[in-house]
Amino acid sequence: MKKLLRVSYVLVALFASSSACTDDITSINTNPKAYQAGSVQADAFFSNATRNLTDAVVYGFTFKILAQQFSETTYFTTSAYNLVDVGSGFWTSMYRDVLRDYAEAKTVLTNSPSLFPDVDNNKRAIIDIMEVYTYSLLVNTYGNVPYSGAINTALQTKALDSDNLTPAYDDAAAIYDDLFARLDRDLGMLKTSSTSFGTADLIYGGSVAKWVKFANSLKLRMAVTLADVNPTKAKTLAEAAVKAGVFTANSDNAILTYLATTPNTNPIWVGLIQSGREDYVASNTMMNILQAPTVKDPRIPLFYTKDNTGGYTGGIYGRSNAYITYSKAGTSVTAQTTPGVLLSYDEIAFYLAEAAARGYSVGGTAESFYNAGITASILYWGGTAASTTTYLADPAVAYATAIGSTPLQRIARQKYIALYNRGLEAWTEYRRLDYPTLNTPPVPQGDFPVRYTYPNSEQTSNIANYTTAAAAIGSDKLTTKVFWDTK
Repeated sequence: MKKLLRVSYVLVALFASSSACTDDITSINTNPKAYQAGSVQADAFFSNATRNLTDAVVYGFTFKILAQQFSETTYFTTSAYNLVDVGSGFWTSMYRDVLRDYAEAKTVLTNSPSLFPDVDNNKRAIIDIMEVYTYSLLVNTYGNVPYSGAINTALQTKALDSDNLTPAYDDAAAIYDDLFARLDRDLGMLKTSSTSFGTADLIYGGSVAKWVKFANSLKLRMAVTLADVNPTKAKTLAEAAVKAGVFTANSDNAILTYLATTPNTNPIWVGLIQSGREDYVASNTMMNILQAPTVKDPRIPLFYTKDNTGGYTGGIYGRSNAYITYSKAGTSVTAQTTPGVLLSYDEIAFYLAEAAARGYSVGGTAESFYNAGITASILYWGGTAASTTTYLADPAVAYATAIGSTPLQRIARQKYIALYNRGLEAWTEYRRLDYPTLNTPPVPQGDFPVRYTYPNSEQTSNIANYTTAAAAIGSDKLTTKVFWDTK
C-alpha cells in the first residue's frame, strides 16, 4: 500500500493544474487522500501509464530520424546508422514506466474491487487493450521480447515487488498470436451500456464505445502487419476486425490532449523549444517526397517552417546541416498543446486500402480508402477541403496514376507522408512495405537499421536469457529482421 500511495502522490505532483477536470491530462488533479480508494488508485496508475506511453511514442526522435522525417545538425550519428545501445531508453520506458503501471492498475482492481463489476471489467479490458498496444510496439521494435514472464502478465495478483528480474524472451510470432487472443477477450468483456474510467481515461474520456473501435482498429493494424509472413491469418483477422467496426473518421483518433502549462505540455515542446535545442531540421528525403507532385503538397507549410530564403528545403540526410539554413518542424509539431497520437483514422484508412489491394473483403476499394486516408490526413493537419480536392486531382497523387509502380507502392508512399511526426509507425511501415525510396547516408556506418538491439544492460543482468534470445532471432543486430519483415 505504501507503494501505491507514493506513486499516487507523485502523479498528483506531476499533473496538478488549476484547470477544472476535463478529459485531458489534468483530469487526475486530485487530493492525494482520495487515492485511498482502490478504484481511484487504479485510475491513477492507468492515467500515468497512458501518459508515459504517449510521451515515449510522441517524442521518439530516433524513430523519426530513421524514418527520414528529419535530418540532424551538429551530431549525425543516428542518420549515419552509428547507433550504440539504441534500444535501452524505449525498452525501459515501455517496461518500467508503462507496463508496470498498467499491471499495478490491474492488481488494484483485483484486490480492491468496486461495487460495480461491469465498470471494473470495462477497466480491466481497457487496461489490457493498452497492454496489447504496448507489447505490439515492443515486438515491432525488437522482435522476441520478455512477455509471459514479464511483470506478472498472467496473474496480476501478486505484489509487484516480486517481479521476475530475469525473464525469458518469448517468440515474437507467438506473442502476436496471444495479443490477438487477448484483444478478442477484451472485446468480449467490454459493455457499452456501462461506464469505465471517466476522466482518468486520457484518450477517450471513459467512452467504452470508442475503446471498442480502438481495439478493432488495433487488431486490423496488427493483422495487416502479418500480410507478408502469414497472408491467410492476416486476411481472416483483418476482415473480422473490419466487420466488428474500426475507425471511420478523425473523431475516432486515439489522442492525448496536452496543455499549454507545464508539466502537462507536449514533450516535443519541452525537448526542443523550452530547452532551446537546435538538433533537427527537415530532411531532404521527406521534403523531396512532399514536393514531387506538380501541385505541392498542402501539408508542407503545416509540417515545416520556411527556410532562410522563404522556401521549403530539407537538410541532407546523414550529415551535419546548418540549423539556420533549412526548414524546421512547424508549430503544429512543436506547440505545447499539439496532441499525442497513438492511432489515427488516416492510418487505418491506409491499412484498409492495403487490405483491399491485397484482395481482402473490407467494405470498399483500395482507391476509396486511399483517398479517404489522404483526405483525413490533410484535414487533421489543418488543410482545407479545397486543397485536398486539388491535391487528389494531381496525376502524381490520383490513385490510378500516382507515383509508384504497384498499388501497394502508391499506398505506401501516401501513408509515409500521413505518418509524419509518428516516427515509430513510419519506420515500421517502411520496413514492412520497403517504400518509398529513402536516401542512403553519404558515409553510412552500417546498413539501414530494421530493429532496435536489446539494451546493453540485458547482457549483464539477464545474460542467459539474452543469449538465448539473440540466437533465436539470428543475432542481436540492427540488421536482423523482425519476424513479419520478410522482404
